[in-house]
Amino acid sequence: MPDSALVSEKITLRRKILGVRIRHARTRAGLNLREVGEALGISTDLASDIEFGRRDVTLPQLEVMALIFNVPVIYFWSDDSIEEPDLNFPTQEAIAIRQRIIGALLRQARTEAGRTQEDLANVLGVSAGKISNYEFGKTEIPLQDLETVTDILNVSLSYFLDEGIAASDQPSQQAPTLDEITDYSELPKEVREFLSNPANLLYIKIAMKLSELSAETLRALAEGLLEVTY
Repeated sequence: MPDSALVSEKITLRRKILGVRIRHARTRAGLNLREVGEALGISTDLASDIEFGRRDVTLPQLEVMALIFNVPVIYFWSDDSIEEPDLNFPTQEAIAIRQRIIGALLRQARTEAGRTQEDLANVLGVSAGKISNYEFGKTEIPLQDLETVTDILNVSLSYFLDEGIAASDQPSQQAPTLDEITDYSELPKEVREFLSNPANLLYIKIAMKLSELSAETLRALAEGLLEVTY
C-alpha cells in the first residue's frame, strides 16, 4: 500500500494545480465566481476555495465546469485553448445524477479488482463507511480521491468520465440521431415528443450510458437511489 503521508501530499498538490487550471479557464471564459457557484449549486466562497486548492472538487462538478467554460474535461490536464462559454444546461441535475453513476462505477471497479471497501479506505485514510457512502451516492467523491484509487483498481480516470457531459464542438448540440435509438415511428407519441426536445438531451445520453452498465452495477445504482430517496 502507498505511504499515507505521501498520498496526502500528492492529493494536496493536485488539488492546488487543478484549482489554478479551473481559475484560468473561468477567467478566460469571462465568468465570475458567483456564476460558477450558481451552476454548481454551491456558494461563491466554496467556489473560491476550489480555485485556491482549499476544497476538493468532484468529477461531476469538473464536468459541468468544463461545459460552461466550453472546454473538454481533458483541458484540466492539458493546454487546450478555450472558446466561448455555454450556460444553457441543467447543471445541478447533471451533478446529482452523475455522482450516483460514478459511485456505482466505483463499486463495480472495486469488485472486479477484488478489492474491499477497507482496502480503498486505507489508501485514502478514511473510514470504510465513507467508501460505502461514495459508492451509494450519499457523499460526493473528491476528484483527488477518485484519481488516487484508480491505481489499485487497475482503471484510468477515463473509466469514470462521461462524454455526454462535455463541451460540444457544434454551436447548438442536438439529441442523438433517433434512428440510433430505436424505430422512431413505432414509439408512442409522448415518447417521440420527449426525444424530439433538445432540452432532454442530458436524460437521453444518461439513459444510453446506463444501458452500457452491468446488471450488478445497475442494481447497486438503484439501491443507492432508493436509499437517497427514502
